[in-house]
Amino acid sequence: MFVARKVKYVPVFVCLALGVLVPSTGLAKESNGSDLTGPWTQSLMLTVDYQLNLQSVGEQDSVFFPEKNREPVQTVNGLVDIGVGFKAFSTNVALLGSDLLNDAESSSSAYREQEFDAVVREAVYESQVSFGDVELDVLLGKARIDWGVGYGYRVLDLFNPYRRNPVGIQIEEGAGTLALSHYGASSEWTLIATDSSWTQLTSSDFDEANQQQGVGARYYTLRGDSEIQAVGYYDNVRQGLIGGSFVTVFGESWEFHSSAMMQRRYLNYQFEDAAPTELKESHNAVQYLMGVTWANEAGHSVIAEYWFDERAWSEQTWKTAYDNTSQVHPLVAQSYGLGYTQQNLVQHSVMLHWSLDPAAWSHWDWSRGLGLTDRLTPKIDLMLSPEDGGVIATQWLDFVIMDTGDSNLHLELAARYVTGKSKSVYANLPDRYNMLINIKGRF
Repeated sequence: MFVARKVKYVPVFVCLALGVLVPSTGLAKESNGSDLTGPWTQSLMLTVDYQLNLQSVGEQDSVFFPEKNREPVQTVNGLVDIGVGFKAFSTNVALLGSDLLNDAESSSSAYREQEFDAVVREAVYESQVSFGDVELDVLLGKARIDWGVGYGYRVLDLFNPYRRNPVGIQIEEGAGTLALSHYGASSEWTLIATDSSWTQLTSSDFDEANQQQGVGARYYTLRGDSEIQAVGYYDNVRQGLIGGSFVTVFGESWEFHSSAMMQRRYLNYQFEDAAPTELKESHNAVQYLMGVTWANEAGHSVIAEYWFDERAWSEQTWKTAYDNTSQVHPLVAQSYGLGYTQQNLVQHSVMLHWSLDPAAWSHWDWSRGLGLTDRLTPKIDLMLSPEDGGVIATQWLDFVIMDTGDSNLHLELAARYVTGKSKSVYANLPDRYNMLINIKGRF
């Protein structure tokens, strides 16, 4: 949104050695059924996903970002995501082009030069080993591990957390991982070691300071209609955490999900008197989330969630920062904006989500006549800060232009607006709105 990107290439050669395969075009396509190409085509999988977006960002007055540009800025960004799998290896490489076009004046704070990045999102080797009668699945490489439950926020995204449900392009990278898993009839044990410094794209100093190396264990079990997991993990940043989740369904239309975590140590920005913010160490923080999902046969789906993050700035901390901006040096006031780079901006958050399944358009004659059945998916999110009255509203309209099963093409219109009381955290974000036209799909 308003942070500079830093790119690291140190671990890339390891990822490439594990997963980036470079088969020739002749081997990737079975043109004559010869014995030469047959073994390759039976084992080789190739996917190419793409996204091109036209983005319009309108900035606003904010006490934390006084030097921001006031004119709307239009940019064009693109992404090609190449996935390759060969036997036990798989990899995803993202080719990202940022600010391919940027109509801001070169003297404006919103102007950015073109940037091109090649990012190894994942590169993994998967196999099995046996110790007597015990069989273990092995995962080695740069992997995206997703243990979290929830829509708006996932407490148990421990290794490389990302903002949920972005409107623009977001590359989700994995962490360096070694995992051993044992599966039972309805359960799973996993021992894991990770290193999140394998990440190539770091968006802020906060993200870089939170890169961790650690080891831990996870237990997952399915009991009837309920899923339970427990996690323990120790790393050099958090120095010990425990967490768990519970998911269950009840009735024909309802689902309940929850998760919680407690960690011994964390980093967050702090300030005193007229001094600028500094990244400091704090101790003992709790996070938890509770949510329900309701869906009916007509295609409507509603999610309501509440979560709490003790690591985020409290309402009083934000109020103090807001009041201080008119009394301290402008550079000190601007440093309070670093609070926006933390994972959760406020301690208490509420998310309301609605979506309509594309098959629902078959219920009405007028929508069938327009050819909307199985093509149009509308979604709306409302993210609320109940303490200070801030609101972030997001809507998506996704239209399927073509879908053959192997390839597809989507046109998506997305818009995100921030509003609320004048002193609320969300209302002082630097971007008032973010509107996009996305063209995306798979070759």
